[in-house]
Amino acid sequence: MAGKSFIFRFAEVEVREREFSIVKAGEVLAVEPKAFRVLLVLLRGQGKLIEKEELLNAVWGDAAVTDNSLARSIALLRRLLGDEARTPRFIETVSTVGYRFICAVEVAEDVLPTPGADGQQAEGDAGAAPSALAAVVGGRSKRLRWMVLGSAAVLALACAGISYLSRPLPPPHVTRTTKLTFDGHPKWAGGTDGTRVFINSLSDLVIYEVGTEGGAMVKVPVAAPGDGPYVMDVSADGAHMLVGSGEENWKKLPMLWNVRIPDGSYSRLGNAWQAAYSPDGSSVAYLTAEGEIWLVRSDGTGAHKLASPGGGEQSLAWSPDGSRIRFDKENTLWEISPNGSNLHQLLIGWHSTGFLCCGRWTPEGNFFVFRSSPDLRDEGEQLWVLDERRGLFRRPSGTPIQLTSGPIAWDNPAPSKDGKRIFASGYTSLGELSRVDPRTAALRPFLGGISAFDLSFSSDGQFVTYISYPDVNLWRANRDGSSPMQLTSRPISPAAPRWSPDGSLILFVDRASGHEIAYIVPSEGGIPKRILPEDKGNEVDPNWSSDGREMVFCSSGPEDPRSALSIFDFESNKVTMVPGSVGSWSPRWSPDGRFIAAISSDEAALKIFEVSAERWTTLPMKGQLSNPIFSRNSKYIYFLLRDKKGSGNYGIFRLSVSGGNPVLFEDLKGWHFSKEWLGLDDEGAPLLVRDAGTDDIYALTLEAK
Repeated sequence: MAGKSFIFRFAEVEVREREFSIVKAGEVLAVEPKAFRVLLVLLRGQGKLIEKEELLNAVWGDAAVTDNSLARSIALLRRLLGDEARTPRFIETVSTVGYRFICAVEVAEDVLPTPGADGQQAEGDAGAAPSALAAVVGGRSKRLRWMVLGSAAVLALACAGISYLSRPLPPPHVTRTTKLTFDGHPKWAGGTDGTRVFINSLSDLVIYEVGTEGGAMVKVPVAAPGDGPYVMDVSADGAHMLVGSGEENWKKLPMLWNVRIPDGSYSRLGNAWQAAYSPDGSSVAYLTAEGEIWLVRSDGTGAHKLASPGGGEQSLAWSPDGSRIRFDKENTLWEISPNGSNLHQLLIGWHSTGFLCCGRWTPEGNFFVFRSSPDLRDEGEQLWVLDERRGLFRRPSGTPIQLTSGPIAWDNPAPSKDGKRIFASGYTSLGELSRVDPRTAALRPFLGGISAFDLSFSSDGQFVTYISYPDVNLWRANRDGSSPMQLTSRPISPAAPRWSPDGSLILFVDRASGHEIAYIVPSEGGIPKRILPEDKGNEVDPNWSSDGREMVFCSSGPEDPRSALSIFDFESNKVTMVPGSVGSWSPRWSPDGRFIAAISSDEAALKIFEVSAERWTTLPMKGQLSNPIFSRNSKYIYFLLRDKKGSGNYGIFRLSVSGGNPVLFEDLKGWHFSKEWLGLDDEGAPLLVRDAGTDDIYALTLEAK
């Protein structure tokens, strides 16, 4: 094509090389010269992959430019042509390599007019009679013209057809939301057999069922051994369900059972945190305590490891065509083939600081529904969907579509058997700050019942700091809650605020990044300052020493046997490990400075460190321990204790630092926490946060054209 000029036609666009113009639907578009030359190179190599280096050499020559200049020209062309990078009609990106023009193009040479080109005879031939040869040539010329016009019409129709078949389909959306349960207690949908939704109750740790159109919740008896059963998945034919029961900690996960729904018969498959059926129900994928994915036949035989993604996995889903298994890992989505190959992360960079979890496919495989929030501090998770519908010329977009929004947050979507509805728990987050009256043991609203947790009083009792809920911001107010002042805002996600002994500073941790990072902020307001900017680990549950010169913190959370306590000296900027503290977390420094209380990593014992003697005392507990806190006079330690992890049967206990057995201070059986937290007011009365929100199962009608 060198030395000639051409006219390129595709879709409703005409590119005129000689005139240096782009005409779209009869309108001439303004275009930068470099971008136009990039388009010409792509059009001349129609259908071929043009590498970046070739494009840069052809358009910019020896000029020193980077790939950004080329990317900018491509972006400009897409904007002019109405093209999209994820679902291209015209310019396709071949990642890290180059670009390709994929639409059919009609090419015609742009010939300048010459004398006689309009059909008249040239000078010197005037009056000459047309010869027989001229007549033949004229006839052939007409036939050729009609053939060219016909070919152009066919190409135009083909291009239009391809454009139509590759067009983005209307996005799916929710047209109706129907409430199926009405008790408001915490729960989530485990799956459906087509006529019933199986519900996992967090209030009494049993399985219920409710009709897919609503009705009364009915308890589902499970004969498989172990307490606290819950449904992980329901087979595609609705005849079986995967049930977990028994212990729930990282050392001993729940027992995994394959339960036949009609008669309740069951078989043991192993121990797992979560599991999912293959499309035909013959196999099960499950997660182990070591963060591994295993496969086992549904009769319990042939168990073998599929992969070791590294831990932190929370849910599994098997694609309806059996070709993929998806799971979430540390707030990101991943995918692997059932043979263990092609392990890779999905949606890299999307909601990169947020939360992605608990996805499932609709039965035909067109949509993958999951829940997500923009950042880890946001408790208003919404449902999103990946549109994976395919066609001859249509590729999945790869960009999630938001299905829900508004005040209701959503959890654990479970598509119906016909794919037309999504069953999910919808909840509203609201807490009511409550106080235990030491004389009557009655629970009454405190500070007007504000929705807040992590209260901490200044040493003189005149001021209070707290975390508002569910927006999660740090506030300071007068002792009665008046004159509130906001101390932090997004993207900071504060927790565990503590007043310095002199009342000038507030110590807290920021959880926005997924790690716990210690900060201080002036109590009168100001810019939060990180305490250990060079630290690459966690600084969990920081507490002041009695003189405010030091801070104790731990390196990790519960169930990590490597967690240890450290002390930071504000004057020397040195960090020192507390002797004998490995396997401890959640430290609390007594107001008199004599003791540091902590919890064992298995949450089964209270540990007390005598600072001057550097001596530990370990007190085993009959249950799961949490939220220790010293009384203001340092004589007692209050804490929450439940008889077994996941049972929900709580009590507030008090233990004398001088020795003895823990004493039940308040029975919390049936109490519903908005946040599992225990505090003390300025008079030493326990504070809790009652769950004043609602949590029910809904059916969301999904429409997709």
